[in-house]
Amino acid sequence: MHDAQRRALLDIALTMAGRGWFVFPIMPGRKWPPAWHREERCPGRGPCGAGHVVPETLATTDPEVIERVWSREPYNVAVYPGKSGLHVIDCDVRKPAEPAGPDGWDELQALAARRGGPLPEAWTTTTPTGGRQLWYATPPGCRLPCTVKHIAPHVDTRGWGGYALAPGSVRQDGAYELFDDTDPPELPGWLVQASLKTLSTAASGRKKKPVAAPTAYVARAVQGEAERVRAAPSGQRNRALSTAAYALGQLVGAELLDVAHARAELQAAVTAWNTPESMTKDFGVIDTSLRAGSRNPRRVTGKAA
Repeated sequence: MHDAQRRALLDIALTMAGRGWFVFPIMPGRKWPPAWHREERCPGRGPCGAGHVVPETLATTDPEVIERVWSREPYNVAVYPGKSGLHVIDCDVRKPAEPAGPDGWDELQALAARRGGPLPEAWTTTTPTGGRQLWYATPPGCRLPCTVKHIAPHVDTRGWGGYALAPGSVRQDGAYELFDDTDPPELPGWLVQASLKTLSTAASGRKKKPVAAPTAYVARAVQGEAERVRAAPSGQRNRALSTAAYALGQLVGAELLDVAHARAELQAAVTAWNTPESMTKDFGVIDTSLRAGSRNPRRVTGKAA
């Protein structure tokens, strides 16, 4: 039984690698930890001769390495999504102790409806507890991190810095199974935006007072700039975005608008373009132009404010 299970998991690892997905062994019968030492126990030799190396770095598609590693033990198979050009949406079920309510799949469907969706069918696995994981291809230029309860209370994501277990991996409470073998489609723009963590702002040399809820004047300004960005035709979008972000940055500099709120509204407007291939660059334009505008605060009269 041990040899049969080991061979089955070896075949799974080779299959994942054959898709171009980078794999690493997980201790048999478990979802954690990887079969690798922790940093505090790093021997400082071998692959770690120049410093501790993490499993994500060592994850491989080399069939010879995979054959050698999985010939030792029936290791479970971890796929590292970020390195593999993937992003995994992990929908959990509610725990028995939780009150009745929607689970992760329901929350994701509701989010799709609010954001305008749709939610494309994806390569999907099920977990031993009844959850499901949707595997999408990451748009070119996007580097998405893992998130926990960021998209919704029962929805996590697996990107750079994390892994997801391949179907066929087993735990004491059951196995991960392939539910839908649709080739992973590209992660839609609205889901890229939802998966992004809000970036922290750089600390300045002076203390800033908290920004209250936007006044009617500021709220109109935010809405107007966001609408101009959404409506910008192809070929004029970069200029429209930088101009809008600079204008809102001036309100941030005047301490009339919270930078996180301005960034979120502009990012949502960019998402409406449905151009995920340029989203990383576009979000960079937002941050650069917000900072530039904040250095030239807008002078607003008391009546206008």
